[in-house]
This record gives sequence, C-alpha cells and structure tokens, in this order.
Amino acid sequence: MVTILYCCRAVADVPFREPFVRSFLLGIGSGLLLEGAHVLMQMLGSQDLGAFSYSPALVADHILAFTSWFGLYFLEAAAVLSVLKRYNGDEQAAAKDLANLSTLPKRLIPRLPFFSRESRFTKPLLASASEATGTKSTATVDAEAMVEPATKLATSTLVEPMPRGGTVVRPQGENSVVRAPPRKPATSVPLPRAPSSAEEMAAGVAKRARELRDRSGYLKNMWYAVALSANVGSKEPVKVQLCGREMVLFRDATSGDVQALDNVCPHRGAPLSSGWLSEKESGTCVVCPYHGWALDGAGALKDVPAAMNKGEWPKRSLMNVYDVEEKGGFVWLFYGSRRMPVNERPPIPYIPELDDGGWRAVYEEMEFECNHFGVFENAIDMAHIHYLHGDSFGNADAPEIKDMQVASDAYGITATFTITNKPVNAFWSMFQVPEVFVTARVFLPSTSVVTFTLGAGLSFTTFVNTVPLTATRSVNRFALIRRLASDRTGLFNARIWDGMARDAMRKILSEDKAMVEQLRYDLLPAEYSVRADLPQVAFRKLRQQYVDMGYGLPTETFVPTHTVPANLD
Repeated sequence: MVTILYCCRAVADVPFREPFVRSFLLGIGSGLLLEGAHVLMQMLGSQDLGAFSYSPALVADHILAFTSWFGLYFLEAAAVLSVLKRYNGDEQAAAKDLANLSTLPKRLIPRLPFFSRESRFTKPLLASASEATGTKSTATVDAEAMVEPATKLATSTLVEPMPRGGTVVRPQGENSVVRAPPRKPATSVPLPRAPSSAEEMAAGVAKRARELRDRSGYLKNMWYAVALSANVGSKEPVKVQLCGREMVLFRDATSGDVQALDNVCPHRGAPLSSGWLSEKESGTCVVCPYHGWALDGAGALKDVPAAMNKGEWPKRSLMNVYDVEEKGGFVWLFYGSRRMPVNERPPIPYIPELDDGGWRAVYEEMEFECNHFGVFENAIDMAHIHYLHGDSFGNADAPEIKDMQVASDAYGITATFTITNKPVNAFWSMFQVPEVFVTARVFLPSTSVVTFTLGAGLSFTTFVNTVPLTATRSVNRFALIRRLASDRTGLFNARIWDGMARDAMRKILSEDKAMVEQLRYDLLPAEYSVRADLPQVAFRKLRQQYVDMGYGLPTETFVPTHTVPANLD
C-alpha cells in the first residue's frame, strides 16, 4: 500500500501532470491492445496454451508500452515548455495558448475530465502520500497572515447596529494596520499565491463587482437634501436631480409648503421646470411650457387650455409625487414608497445647532463629477486633512488619529478621537490646544456631521449632505456652523463673517474635489483599511445591511430610468 502511495506522490509531483497521465493512458493502452492481439493469435494458431509460450511477446508489449508512454509524454512536455518560454514561464499569461495547444497525444485524448479542477486529482494524492510518509506539502500559504481587507475588518472589529443607544468599540493597540487573528506559523515562506483555478478567480472578480455595484447604487426609503431652502421660492419652479431622476420643486404661495413632482409633463414629457407657476382654485400649480397644462402639488391636472369642455380630463394624480419636508435650512425629499408608514421611515438627518441662535450657520453647495460614495466617505475621513488641507488646518508633522472610539445604532455611526492641528496664523494660535477633540457622526443615507472643539470655547461643525445626482455626478449641500462660547457680545456670530466662513469651506471642498474626482476604486481588486478608517468601515457595514434588506437600488446605468419608480415600492 505504501508503495502505491509513493507512486501516487510521484505522479502528483511530476511536471505537467495532465500530459503525463494522458501519455500513460495512450502508452499502456497501446501495449494492452498489442498484448491482447498476441494472446488471441496464440490461441487461434496453437494448441499449446502454456503461459510460457506468450513470454517473448509479453516482454515486447511491455517495452513498447513504456516506450510509448515516456515518448509521448516528452513530446507533449516539450510543446508545453515551448509555449511557456514565449511567456517567460507565466502560466496565467500563457493559459489561452496552452488551452489551444495541439499535439498528437492531445488529439487522441483531447480532455481528461478529472483535470477540470486540479484539486479533484492532485490534492487527494498529495494528502494520502503525506499521511503515509509523515511529510507535509509546502505548496500552501497562510494568506490570512496578510492585512485584512475592509470587508473582513468590518465583520471582525465592529459591533452590530443596535435599535437604540449603541455600543462602543474601543480598538486596542497602536494606530497601525489592523492585523489578522494569530495563526500557526506557515510551513513555507508566507507569500500571496494565485487562485488555484479559473473558477476561484472568477468568484473573486464577481464578489468585487457586486461590492462596487452595491456601493455605487442608491438607497431607497431615505430622506435626501434635494435643495437649500433659500433656493426654492414661490416665483418659479426649480429643477433638481436625485438618484438618476429629475424632479421639479415649487413652493405654494399660500401655505409656503414645497411640492415635488417628476420633472416631466404627463402629456408629452416636456420639462415642467422650464415652465412657470400659476395660482388656481386648488392652490399653486406648475404650468407646462409646451401646451400650458397646469398640475398641482398632488400631480392632478387643473387646466388644459386647448380643451373646449373644461374639466373633462382625468381627476387622479397623473405622475409621481414625492413627500417633502423642510428642516434645518434644507428641503428634504423622501425617495421611496409613499405607502411606507411615517413612523417606520428613517429620521431626517438633523442636529439642533442648525436652528440654535447660539450658533451661526452658512449654507452652500458644490458639485462633484463622480459617484457619490467616494465624496461622502471623504467627509468622514480624518487622515487626509493633514495632507490635502495642510495650509488651513492639517498637520503632516503629527498625522496620528488617537483614542478612536466607534459606536453604531440603527441609522448611523458615531466616532470620537483626537488629532493635532497646526495653527496657520496668529488668529488661530489664540485657540490652539495640545489636541483637538473631534466628534464625527454619520446619518443614513449620506449625511456627515463633524465637530471640532478648539480652545477658548471655539467650535466648528460641518453638516454635509452628499446627494447622488446620477451614477457619475453628486453634490455636497452643506452648512458650516460656528460658535465662540467665550464671546458674550455675539460679534463672532455676526453676519459680516459669513462670507469668510463660506469661502473657507469652499476652499476645503475644492481641495477635496480635486482629489476625490480622481479616485478609482474600480481598479482595485480589494481595499485595505487601518484603524484611522474605522468610521468608514463601520458605515460600509451598516449601509450594506440595508442593501441586503432590500433598500438598495442600482443606478440608472443598470436599470432604465422609467422603471425606477416601480422599484420604490
């Protein structure tokens, strides 16, 4: 038995195992055919059926079989080597040519089914031979000793979302790369290995493709800041974009409420935002510029100028209507099913400072020519400020993110940590502290709130709503909120400083824009994270849970625009 196992190990270890086995089958097969022919001839031509009468022929048959075996093997092995030589020994690069290689043995036996997956033939033989001889294969590598990708880090490091309250995660150790759990030492040099089969490689590619698709997609049944309240008046309609669709906003002159409809007239699809507002008995209507059709905030038709008999038209809503609320200086639109009970909808992202007279908020927006996810993550990425914003706030000489703590609940993430900033002028030197305390909060679907606390009671909060316009365009609608607790006069919150605050925020966002628009997640087979990235990793995990629950929507690059409303239900 041991001899058989040693023979199996020899077959498994020989170079080019498939040609070796193919030539074995051909060589031994030819020997058996000749041997059978000799036996048949002896039986038909002689009455002496003694075993020794076959001996010369049997010896010749065995010699022929083994000669054919090794001759055919070396013939095919030489052809394989000639192909590999052209690719400097790279089997993956040469895979196509090897698959199309035509040799005499391969023409006789084109395919060996048990070689469709290498492990079906070689691994059992290696395991048996190793067991019998007390040796261990050195072909395996402990791949998990490498740095873990962000997806594994999210699973192993962070807490599950809690319905209320939240649980704090306190990472241990220095601010270094997150290490994998301890493993037994590998028996060989721990180098990354290529996938063992085409199927394994294809599975990895498909997994990464799903990850990128889910990340770039949209979340339904969520509130989005589709406009600044100050930009929606009662004089004319306003066109906005959200999740690959166009909507029209207009304010009712009587109630002051903002209405939202799809930006297509149900008559012939003309853009309602190019029309005007008109007062009807039911209230303010938006009028189509093409044929003058007037529609109210419920999407119902109120006037058709060309109709001889007024009122002879459908009375029901003719188009998609969206629920809208104003809060904190933003117009929030619920992008989802209107049948979803109000008390089951996620809350509108909000902080009291937006409406607190002790704080001063300035509002602005900036578009980005890229998918919204990278824009959003940048807002909660603290490590980059030391490099992109070094002349305004960062400190590349002391870039460590310290004392990171992360908590998760059903609708967001909260992280606290400290950083070291570098005052860039005498004014900022008055508020310098040894370490700046930072609180970063994240609200679904894509709102970030980051508060910096400096000396003398100076605090800044950035309230940033990253809104997906299309698959490749997004916008940050933000408020920069400031307060100087030690200022009893209120001078720091005076309107005269609003321009400076707005310019400072636009400068920072412009620096972010120049970098974020260049990010290419799609070129990476995997992404790796360190402890400083815990807020992003925690949010990715939370968001993916909602995608897995059915809240995810593919972008318009996957689904035609006119089919999206059906998915909202």
